[in-house]
Amino acid sequence: MWLLERLVPDAAANNLSLAFQVDGKLDAAALQSSLDVLFRRHEVLRTVYFSSGAELMKAVVPEADFAVRIEEFDEFTPAAEDIERALRPFVTRRFAFDGRSLVRAGLFHHPDGQVVCLAFHHLVYDIISGTTLFQELMAAYERIVNGQDVPAELLTPVPTFHEPEPTAESLAFWRDRLGDFDPETLDLACGAPDGADPTLKGDQVSYQLSAEARAAVARLQREARAPEAVILLAAYYVLLAAHGAGPDITVGSPVSVRPKEAPGTVGHHTNVLPLRVAVDPAEGFRGLVRRARDTYFDALTHADVPVDSISDLVPRAGSSWRNRLCRHLFNYFPQLGLTTGLEVNGLRASPLVVENGYSKFDLEFFLASSDTGIQIIARYGTDKLEEADVEALLLRYDALLVSCGADSNLPIGRIAVWSEQDRAVIEAANDTAMRFEPADVPAAVHAHVLATPDAVAMEHGDRTVSYRELWDAALDNRDALAEAGVVAGDIVAIAAARSPELTAAVLGVWLARAAYLPVDPEHPAQRVAYLLTDSDAKVIFTDRELPLPADRVMARLEPARVGAASAGRTREDLPPVIDPASAAYLIYTSGSSGRPKGALLPHRAVANVAADYTVRMRATADDATLWMTTFAFDMANLEHYVPLYSGGRIVIAPDEARVDGRVLLDLLKRHQPGIIQATPTTWRLVLDHVADQLDGRRVVIGAEPLPVPLAERLLATGCELHHAYGPTETTTWCTWGILDRELGDRPHIGKPIWNVQVMVVAPDGRELPVGVRGELWIAGDGVALGYHKRPELNASRFGEHPRYGRYYRSGDVGRWRADGNLEVSGRSDRQVKLRGNRIELGEVEAAVLGHPQVRAAAAIVVGDRSADGRLVVFVESAAGPDIVDGLWQHARTELPNSAIPQDFIVVDALPTNANEKVDYLALEAVAASGKGSESAAAEEQEPADELVRTVIELYRELLGRDDVSAQSNFFTHGGHSLLGAQLLQKLEEITKVTVKLADLFSAPTPAALAAHIRTG
Repeated sequence: MWLLERLVPDAAANNLSLAFQVDGKLDAAALQSSLDVLFRRHEVLRTVYFSSGAELMKAVVPEADFAVRIEEFDEFTPAAEDIERALRPFVTRRFAFDGRSLVRAGLFHHPDGQVVCLAFHHLVYDIISGTTLFQELMAAYERIVNGQDVPAELLTPVPTFHEPEPTAESLAFWRDRLGDFDPETLDLACGAPDGADPTLKGDQVSYQLSAEARAAVARLQREARAPEAVILLAAYYVLLAAHGAGPDITVGSPVSVRPKEAPGTVGHHTNVLPLRVAVDPAEGFRGLVRRARDTYFDALTHADVPVDSISDLVPRAGSSWRNRLCRHLFNYFPQLGLTTGLEVNGLRASPLVVENGYSKFDLEFFLASSDTGIQIIARYGTDKLEEADVEALLLRYDALLVSCGADSNLPIGRIAVWSEQDRAVIEAANDTAMRFEPADVPAAVHAHVLATPDAVAMEHGDRTVSYRELWDAALDNRDALAEAGVVAGDIVAIAAARSPELTAAVLGVWLARAAYLPVDPEHPAQRVAYLLTDSDAKVIFTDRELPLPADRVMARLEPARVGAASAGRTREDLPPVIDPASAAYLIYTSGSSGRPKGALLPHRAVANVAADYTVRMRATADDATLWMTTFAFDMANLEHYVPLYSGGRIVIAPDEARVDGRVLLDLLKRHQPGIIQATPTTWRLVLDHVADQLDGRRVVIGAEPLPVPLAERLLATGCELHHAYGPTETTTWCTWGILDRELGDRPHIGKPIWNVQVMVVAPDGRELPVGVRGELWIAGDGVALGYHKRPELNASRFGEHPRYGRYYRSGDVGRWRADGNLEVSGRSDRQVKLRGNRIELGEVEAAVLGHPQVRAAAAIVVGDRSADGRLVVFVESAAGPDIVDGLWQHARTELPNSAIPQDFIVVDALPTNANEKVDYLALEAVAASGKGSESAAAEEQEPADELVRTVIELYRELLGRDDVSAQSNFFTHGGHSLLGAQLLQKLEEITKVTVKLADLFSAPTPAALAAHIRTG
């Protein structure tokens, strides 16, 4: 409790209230006298506290010296339904730990009847105390207002109850029960990550369980022979597990630790027991109920150990304040607050429940059961969850109770914790079935040849080629392949510059019923040789002298020249009927082991994306599409096949257009393409030069996370911004959305395209509902046939879904939004654990990209992640190394302390790999070598101030570096929270002044920290 007071000094999370309204007017003087009776009687209400550094000392004020005067409020006129919220400012006014009272009283004059509100600090009060105090206050008031003596029992002093020391048996119980517990398993896969500066602000949602859920609970009580509270508690565990917690979960359960002979003792005598239960997906719900019941009663018999003492028995993982035993609370009782039907000296009184607007937990379920129903008040921390998240949780809680009631032996892992709203949103998004004609790209091209043979198919510099010329060259290539012995199903490599000849080679391969292998001839010879060997390519089309593997027999062919005369061609002959399940191309992508892996994509996938994108972008025969992407990157499929399918024209851009905005500007002006596609990396490099040319054009962006600032800049140009997503294994883009200016924190990636379905899946294979993060699994016509000669990878990355058929596990983490669009938040394999803290590197990058002077960011971890590992972020910025301190200040406002980078390295441009994505391996090598932008070494003279010199020496000792000056930032010189704690401990030993970790973040340099110590 004291820790939270220090951590969030502006919060009032520990303020509680006792409030009621009467139908009439009370005697203020009699009310004051009645309160004075309570203060004289209950010593605990006269207990005050003094803070001294990190310590909190208490004292009891003598009766004669203690006074709390009622504050009267004449102008109190909120609507009846707003009274409780209107009392919140009075309740949440901070209490001072300087010897002043931790109780205050207010009398509010409202037109509908006066309101009495008492505010308490949790150190001297809990909810159970409210019943006792209300009864005694009314008993005293009725006597005093009627001129009678106060009852003798109210004049009897009640000393503060001191809970007995915990028994050795109870200490051993909790040590055994929780000694190996990892609190980080409690985080939910919905809502926000922990922020840099917790506010503890909270809100609540009320919900009445449906009649179906209540009937299910009653049925489960009979079947499991368990009380209602345990049934509801077990369902709460299932709810949390279904949203990412656990499977090893603790739920906090408040219990009173008052003596049996005095159950109404006033004061803070509530303990929160951490009930640890492992949720086994193979177990039936009835079995979980039994274990939850046993866990609860075992804990209850050892409730004499305060929760803070229990926490001390458990090893602390990580450095976040959130790493504690309970992040979720469950509290079951017959009614909330005071009962109804109350009277105060003949005046009808109504209890008021004044929430303080804070929550010390991520989620709290308060369940009040009565004959008329079960009401849930779900309180939540607004730092973590939004109202929509909690409303969805309540609906799913209701639905899972109904499911469990229908079959209490159904394995928990098979319970779909979905609401009807979840099903409606996700099923609508996945309702993508669509038939289209032509059935494949060759058939579409042939139709254009017959209908408009002289229409321009491609523009390459000053050169133009028609559909007729392109088709003739394709037929020549088909014939050449046949002469070389190529048959259906063979692999044909194509290693050539982007040109009409390359396109004709692709069509020729397909007409030969073979599959092509795109090879970038500019790649290193070793990679080219590996692709040619591993793919078993029989023939290679190439426009240059390319070294071929010495151990393979491979025919080398030059692609047919497009535009050369082709005598005697019969273009009316229909192309061969292509099996949609046959391979269209084999493309290699980087493997996690460093060995590229080849994915085989079928014709149905190519045809599906060509047809879908054509309709989605309204591509017509009058459109020009810029082909800017390298042929070996499957992102080029859109630029290549959409124009061929729609009858438009392809404008081939030189490679320089991807990095030189002046080159791209010239292309846009000369060729006027209406469809332009590029990665975020390319757009960052070229946008300044072409921004005024994008108005009205269809701009497609994908393949990397899209920073919000870049999306905003693109939208400001007036373009129609299409944001697409898709792994290589699912054929270019499998989801697609058009962005508007309401981008939020992360641009969505749209919905599944035609004949594609997406699932968000938990680690145990459960499909997840709206708002819950999991791995994206992609099914449908776009899924690859598999990896070439990699059966072990095929087994781990592909599978069969009972409804959607073959699917691919993407490794990307995402979630459904309520509007049916999807979001991607990073890679599951980019989540790291650094010094016990889980960190999502994508989240770090997104936070850094929020700085207005950062164009691009890439986060990596270097070194031992359990000890001295460093979180390093490379940034592209024109500001140069001078931006580092500003980046650190920005990061600490956006990220939890554990995720604040220790190093920022400013570079001109992030390195990219063959697929034009950030090359993280290259960055790791740079960071490990110690190269990059360095902080300025300490060249100034040693400061004259002795305290500053002392702090500098401690910095140097702990950081292991000599380049520390009075202005060196502890955290950008390699410091982190654990080293910071060591620093502050040493400083306290030397200066006898306690400094909080939050102070070090606010004053991170030796000069600033020394100044803080002096003034603190």
